[in-house]
Amino acid sequence: MKGEVIKQRVRDNLKSLKRTMRNLHKKWKYRNNFTSQVLWVSLGENCLPDDILRRHNRKSFSSVFSSGRSNIEYILQMEKDDYRHLLEKEHLQHFPDGEHAVVRSTFYEKCVGHYSERHMLGFEFTHHDPLRIKEDSRAFQRRISRQLQYRGKKDFVFLYHHRITEHSDLSLLREHLNEFLSLYNAQGCDCKIVLFYQHIIAANSAKRIDFTPHENGLLEFVCHTHEIWGGDDLDTFWAKKDDALFAEMFETVDKYALSKRHTFPESTFVSTGSGVPL
Repeated sequence: MKGEVIKQRVRDNLKSLKRTMRNLHKKWKYRNNFTSQVLWVSLGENCLPDDILRRHNRKSFSSVFSSGRSNIEYILQMEKDDYRHLLEKEHLQHFPDGEHAVVRSTFYEKCVGHYSERHMLGFEFTHHDPLRIKEDSRAFQRRISRQLQYRGKKDFVFLYHHRITEHSDLSLLREHLNEFLSLYNAQGCDCKIVLFYQHIIAANSAKRIDFTPHENGLLEFVCHTHEIWGGDDLDTFWAKKDDALFAEMFETVDKYALSKRHTFPESTFVSTGSGVPL
């Protein structure tokens, strides 16, 4: 038993060393993005937005929410108490997840709205283990510190993917996202949230996005696609088949930012009208 404990510690320390090197590489890779006037980061609910930002060369850095499963209500709870309890070991626990185990918070686990089932089990460290891997804990400490340091002082574009369900309450979701924006715009910053979610259409229909800008900085996109982003096919799982839609979405956000001096109605539906099979 003692030998197994020692072996596990050695494995954990090796993982910590590897992740330290990987994090240093990522810091160097995104070094120029920190100086951008507007910072682009993922707001969850899962890892997909972070990967989309990376693929489209928009990612500024990894946020607290980039590599886990969460929902906007968990995020608001953490923001309101400055992430005080996120890394407390008494509130972290390993849970079985298929053939592996993941660490979830037992503190940030309550929510009122409806989300995908796996996003309502407590904030999840999907790709990190802050209980066993020292570098994972240090990485999240850095992310928390950066989040608090920049809040109210930097302009952000947050990318938020809502995994739509039959019970999704989009009105309540918008309220929560607007509340989050109010925290980051409190000192005169101009932050935005890009909310996007799927609507599955027939395979013989042209993919498209619909855009609804809201006056307070919430930019809403419906992605009309052929397949749910998930499953075993990695191109489908990571939504790579819909990269042209995301490129169009980012272009729309850029155009909106350039024209924001003009007055927009509080909720105006705008179809991109591309009608081009992607």
